[in-house]
Amino acid sequence: MSNVLQAIEAIAARGAEGLAAAACEELSGALHALRRADGGFAGLDGRSDPYYTLFAWLGLRALGEPYDRDSLCAYLAPHRDAARPIDAQCAALVLAREGRAPRGTGGAFILPLLRGDTREVYALFLRSLAARKVPRWAARAAWWRQKRLFQAGRAARLPSPRLAAGLVLAALAGAEAPGVGAALEERHRAGGGFASAPGAQADLLATAVARFALGLAAEAGKTRCPDSARAQDLAFIEACWLDDGLFGASPVAEQGDAEHTFYGLLALGTCRPLRKSEA
Repeated sequence: MSNVLQAIEAIAARGAEGLAAAACEELSGALHALRRADGGFAGLDGRSDPYYTLFAWLGLRALGEPYDRDSLCAYLAPHRDAARPIDAQCAALVLAREGRAPRGTGGAFILPLLRGDTREVYALFLRSLAARKVPRWAARAAWWRQKRLFQAGRAARLPSPRLAAGLVLAALAGAEAPGVGAALEERHRAGGGFASAPGAQADLLATAVARFALGLAAEAGKTRCPDSARAQDLAFIEACWLDDGLFGASPVAEQGDAEHTFYGLLALGTCRPLRKSEA
């Protein structure tokens, strides 16, 4: 089974390839400006943050921009044992991808599953990113434990990122999840983009993860591809590129950040046709 992170990175790189050279230079410069002396990248408060460092790293890689691996990994290494699970997962993901951690198998995904630690589908999704390969049986077991959360009317009430994570998990498991795909499709807005919740306005994070998950499920033959509204979605995504050189949560966001900049590249990539090497 292919690694989910590789698919995400390939699509984001595809998005970067569609930009003019000047646009790539502006985005790269804005991301580099977030780097701090300790090797991390700044969050919204201006201080180094493992979560935002992950997305700055992903964004620079998508743009094909060089970065200081040694200082980055030195900053993240202590966070592998962070009290906040999200910080530990972000650090583990980057360090594994950079070859600074024990070679990933599927253990980061499988061991918590065997312990019964499957309460949060998004946490499982992050663990699946860190693993180079997740066995189909493990993904099926994880989906079996999670699928009741997406049954009946429950899916319609879940936030779009959680729906997207569930749809990706189902695709990894080779399972049908029609209710999840339908719930995501209902979040699409007429003016372009997807919303995070019923009745909400479109936002960039929801747009990126919804289009990615629906596209992945379509490749697996589990749902239709979200291409009918590509032009509207593309216009919305481009409008989220703000004057500070970064992408923001929406066209009216006050500032951009590393997280939404990577989601912008990912979303752009879902709107571009496959490269020959990906077909």
